[in-house]
Order: sequence, then structure tokens, then C-alpha cells
Amino acid sequence: MWNVKLTLKQAENMGYAAKDKVKRGWTMLKIAVLDDERIFYESIERKIYSFYEKIHLVVNVDCYSSGKALVYEVDDGKYYDIYLLDIDLPDMSGVDLGRILREKSPYCYIVFLTAYPQYAIEGYSAKAYQYILKDEWEKKLDITLGNIQKEIQSRMEPTYRIMVSTKLEKVPVKDIYYLYKSGKNVVFQTRSGESAIRKTLSEVYEELPEKEFIYVDRSFIVNIEHVMKLKNKEIHMSNGEIIPVSKPQLERVKMEINAYWRSHV
Repeated sequence: MWNVKLTLKQAENMGYAAKDKVKRGWTMLKIAVLDDERIFYESIERKIYSFYEKIHLVVNVDCYSSGKALVYEVDDGKYYDIYLLDIDLPDMSGVDLGRILREKSPYCYIVFLTAYPQYAIEGYSAKAYQYILKDEWEKKLDITLGNIQKEIQSRMEPTYRIMVSTKLEKVPVKDIYYLYKSGKNVVFQTRSGESAIRKTLSEVYEELPEKEFIYVDRSFIVNIEHVMKLKNKEIHMSNGEIIPVSKPQLERVKMEINAYWRSHV
């Protein structure tokens, strides 16, 4: 097994975002590459490293030349988010290996790499995410990793569940512009429109991420991520709307917006 891990120095070269993740002990994305040809898996390794460097994400890559060695490491407690597996291996079937890994890790991503297209149907029995022919890997690997990353991010990003009698909706927190009180309901103004829930504004506030949302008035809560400017007791939002700020709340709102901008911009 060979290992490549992004160091703090390498993260500095990738920019502040990646450097900060390493310093804070951010969990790396873990990838296993398995192929019995060293030249090939080293090429894959370099391509993976290059892809994640471009999107400023920290990654740990382990390379294996033996399926049994990979199983041994997984049995011993190793975990990988993504497996890139050759199907035609000398010590065991890559498809059988994929099934074993799927049983041990139901939520991992398995990508098969092989020179033999006839294995494609068989490969999907291991619930593979993708099947890439070796003569096409250079143009398809980045696309596949990009699609996987989008799925991982969508699973990880916080959401707010709106449950009413007629529907159940998960709204990404980043898509919420602001909330306001309307009678006995709280109305969410989001990228996709308005949604209402029968709760108090204070109840909803307690359920939202503390640092992103602030009261600007007794009837309004805004997502600071979408605040463009504060002027004359009015907040200008990224969707073009203007939200009033009550005079008693004005100084506190200014301080909280400034604090958020200093730590995120």
C-alpha cells in the first residue's frame, strides 16, 4: 500500500480554505485506488490529487496492488469514501471485492476501472457508482469525481425540514433568504419561493444554525449569508428585497453582520 496525504505546507499552496481545514483537523476525503499495474495506479493517484487541489479540498489517497490487502485493511478498521477498483485482478475478482466493500460500507462510492467492457453489467451488481474503461479514464475520471463531490456536499449541507399536513420539504439552509411572522405561521422566503410552517418565530430560530441567522426585527429573521448591505435601517438582500431593521436592534445587527463578514469573507 502506498499513501499520499496533503500536508499543511501543500494546503498553503492550495490557498487559505484548504489550509484552514487541515489546521482545524477537518476530516479528509479518503480514497482507495486498486490496480495490479503500478504505473497505472500512480497515474490515477496523480490525477486524483490534481483534481482535488483545483477545488481546494483535502484528500488522502491510498494505493493497493492486491485486493486481499485492501480487504485486510478495511477489516482492520480502514474506511474509504471512494474506491477506484480494477475488475481484473490476479488474486480475486474486482466485482466480488466490490460486493464485499459494499456490505461493509453501504454509503461508499465504488468506481470500476477496467479494459474489458464486457464486465460492465456484472460490475453494477456491486452497486457501483460508475464504470470507466481504462482507455477513457483520463477524460472521465474528473467528471466522475466531480459528480461524487456534488452528492457528498448535498448530503452534508444543513437543511431545514418543513412539515405541514400536505407536504414534507427539505430546504437547504443556504437557500433561505429570510423568515417572517405571518399570523400563526412562519414564512420562509427561499430560492424556490415561499413555504410556511405553523410554528412561532422563536421556535424556528432555535432550530436554525446560530451563526447564520439573526433577528433584525420582532417579525423578521435574515440569513446573513444573503445580506448585501445595511443602510438607513434597511437590509438589502441578495435576491433584491429590502428588510426593515427596528431601531432598538440596529447596533446589535450591525455588530453581528460585521462579525460574520470578518470571519467568512
